[in-house]
Amino acid sequence: MPALRTYRDSLWRVTAPPPPRIDLWPPAVRSAWRLTGAIVPCGPGFRGLGWPETPTVRLAALAEWLRPHQAVTHGTAAWVWGASRTAGDAIEITMVAGRRRPITTAPEVRVRELRVAPDDLERLGDFDVTTPLRTAIDLLYRSEAFTPADAIACRLLAFRFPGGLHRIRAHIGSRRRPGRTMALERLETLLSPR
Repeated sequence: MPALRTYRDSLWRVTAPPPPRIDLWPPAVRSAWRLTGAIVPCGPGFRGLGWPETPTVRLAALAEWLRPHQAVTHGTAAWVWGASRTAGDAIEITMVAGRRRPITTAPEVRVRELRVAPDDLERLGDFDVTTPLRTAIDLLYRSEAFTPADAIACRLLAFRFPGGLHRIRAHIGSRRRPGRTMALERLETLLSPR
């Protein structure tokens, strides 16, 4: 009887296979599959028609621009988590694990220099993305203008972890970092009732 229980319990732990790496396909095959409708646009990349737009699939669609020891951040990470409509004008990444900035990057990639702790990253398939909490914090600290799209992304990201916007405020308030006052002011606009 224990063998039956083990088999039955293992059926509940079935994990989905990773999405296909379309970036590794020859260009002619990609073009043919795109013409037949078997692969469809997913942000700046592509996904298989039968694959739903989940964070793992969106991150795999960016594989053409990602390298080892890089993590997707900011607006692109908000898109991966489903909190933004687009991946942004440029794919935003950072180097992790004390790696040096790459010498050359594609023009559609913006490399940011962030200090990222292992707890700030989540591995989805073959690649890393900042967690929803860290992504929202990075959007609040961004040196560019805080757009309404950024505000919406922060609100949507806050639903993905316990404590939401109040947890973000506690996190920002407990750490010293340049731009903290600006980030707290932006956060207060999200917390204030309309």
